[in-house]
This record gives sequence, C-alpha cells and structure tokens, in this order.
Amino acid sequence: MTRRKKLFAAAIALPIAVAVGVGLKVRRAASDTLGADACDKDLAAVFELCEAGGEICEKPPEGQEEACQAGCVMARCPNHVACTELDPIWCKPCEDEEGALFWSLQIEAERVCEPLKPTVNTFETLKAYYDCQIEEPERRCPALKDKPKWYLPPDRRQ
Repeated sequence: MTRRKKLFAAAIALPIAVAVGVGLKVRRAASDTLGADACDKDLAAVFELCEAGGEICEKPPEGQEEACQAGCVMARCPNHVACTELDPIWCKPCEDEEGALFWSLQIEAERVCEPLKPTVNTFETLKAYYDCQIEEPERRCPALKDKPKWYLPPDRRQ
C-alpha cells in the first residue's frame, strides 16, 4: 500500500471511529443513572435529576417544588448540603414541608418501602405499602406524629 493510500484510508477510518465512539458514549449516557460519585463529580446533574416534574419530584404540591428538589439532593448527596443562612431551605425542621429535610424523608421512605410496593393491588398489599410510607418518616422525625394528616397534600387535609 502506498503512502498516499494509507493516508486516504486513515482519513476515512478516523472520523468513522470517532463517530462510533461518540455515538456509543451518548447512548450509554442516556441510559445510565447517576453513578455513586455524581455528588463529587457533577452535583449540577444531581440537581437536574431532582427537578420538579422529573422522575423523583414528579408532582409536588404547588409552591413546594424547590423544597422537593432540595430534599431529593439531600437524600442523594447528604454530605454535600448544609444549613447556611444563604438558603434557609436546608435549615428547616423535618416536619416543615417547605424544607429539604421533610422531602428527603419522603424520598428515603420510598426507597425503604420499595420492597413492599405491590405487584398485585389488594387491600392488604396497598395498606402495607402506604403504612410504610407514613411510618418510616415518622420514625425518623417523631414531630410528624403530632402533625395531623401530614402525608396528604395541603389542599386535601380538611
């Protein structure tokens, strides 16, 4: 093979290899969930994952979207958030639904109660799952027990 043919072959092969490599990386990135090191390497991606309307904070009550997002980030990256005067959402007590800790407890309860999530909906399986969703946050935040129907959206508590 002459030098000219080798250069021509390399000129064609290199862009094809790069395109295939980039395509595989994009495809893999779209299907991957955030890795364990996302908190250290890409905290912005965690905030994006936790945005209201997304998979985790799908439909928070009106006005609580930011608190849900903060709670999601707190649940995923507890060592990367702190109570500061700059943003009081991180400082509110666990029973305050406008605080990150309240929502973090809800998200953690979903994780803990996941094994009880019914595959067949019967009264007993649904009751066990929803009881877990209430009992787990109350175990971690006893102040919730004193708050009537805290687990319902504000507009449904009457």
